[in-house]
Amino acid sequence: MKALKSAFVVLDKPKHPQLALDKALALQAATGMHLQLVSYCWNAICEAREVYDAHQRRSMKKEILRAREEWLWKLLRDRSLTAADVGVDVVWAKDIAASAAESIASRGDSLVIKSAHRSESFLHTPLDWNLLHQSPAPVLLVNAAKRSRKPGRDTLASIDLRHNDSKHRTLNLRVLDAAQRFADISGGKLHCVAVIEYSEVLEDLDVINARRVRRDVIAKTQDLLAAMVEPYGIARSRIHRPAGKVGQMVATTARKTNSGLIVVGSAAKGHGLLGSSAEKILDKSPCDVLTVHP
Repeated sequence: MKALKSAFVVLDKPKHPQLALDKALALQAATGMHLQLVSYCWNAICEAREVYDAHQRRSMKKEILRAREEWLWKLLRDRSLTAADVGVDVVWAKDIAASAAESIASRGDSLVIKSAHRSESFLHTPLDWNLLHQSPAPVLLVNAAKRSRKPGRDTLASIDLRHNDSKHRTLNLRVLDAAQRFADISGGKLHCVAVIEYSEVLEDLDVINARRVRRDVIAKTQDLLAAMVEPYGIARSRIHRPAGKVGQMVATTARKTNSGLIVVGSAAKGHGLLGSSAEKILDKSPCDVLTVHP
């Protein structure tokens, strides 16, 4: 992961807590990186050609943008921020993910920060997923869920040892590199988790023995894992090999270590789904999640 020189911050709507901004300001204080704060707005009424004429639609759009800009500058004043501290922009866009991805690519931002809001019908809102698919930079989703205790400073890197081809090795190393960078920023320790997945159905049918599967997989992958984490100086006590469903096991490990951030790799940028492991981790995560691409 390249040095954190600039971050593209997707602000929450005016009536929501500004979780992404809070996280961005904390990272700025630790790294000195530049922040570009962007507030997106759009209203279908301004596209209703059959109801309003062009002048009315332009007037309504202008008023919505004016109100949002007024809110944004008040937000900066309330937090004692000026244009010298951050860049600001109000953007009219229906497809926020596409608009953001284009801006991020042209600006060359090294990080995207957005709060994650889970919908009632699916794991995350469509905007979260689309931004993860389309963003050319790593995306940090700030968890909006309340926790029973304050998240710690440690970082948990989730790597996948099911495949050992060059693409997966590269992705795993990118995950570890990004996790180390954020652990250094937070002043916490770096943990690594490599979940051993198996079929619970087959275990229930006594076709496999979960303990034996775990033992065999650990034996087969221990040298690979040791070589991978060696440059990062991760102690044995901070290497975790739970067996079970990947989303649940990563979430359980994050709670066990009280990690404040999970770093996960996504091999499907720009097309298709995010990847089954990444999806499951995002669904179950009790803390912030950073997704990185190969």
